[in-house]
Amino acid sequence: MKLLAIISLSLMLGNVFTESVSDNSNNSVVYICTGPKAETFHKRYDCRGLNKCSRTIKALSISKAKEMGRRACKICY
Repeated sequence: MKLLAIISLSLMLGNVFTESVSDNSNNSVVYICTGPKAETFHKRYDCRGLNKCSRTIKALSISKAKEMGRRACKICY
């Protein structure tokens, strides 16, 4: 009985933790290239996907990057 209660509690707390991490990830800082052909956002400033950026690299929230139509970089995500 105690084992079942512990497992149930662990599952409930795991769901709460996962949901809060997901909510916070929308406020995470990501990096974008401001070049005309850039389409992605990056987790790290030093991602090799940003090596050929023709303009500047800008930091902004992940939600703002998604609003701009950017998708996650396949290298760093």
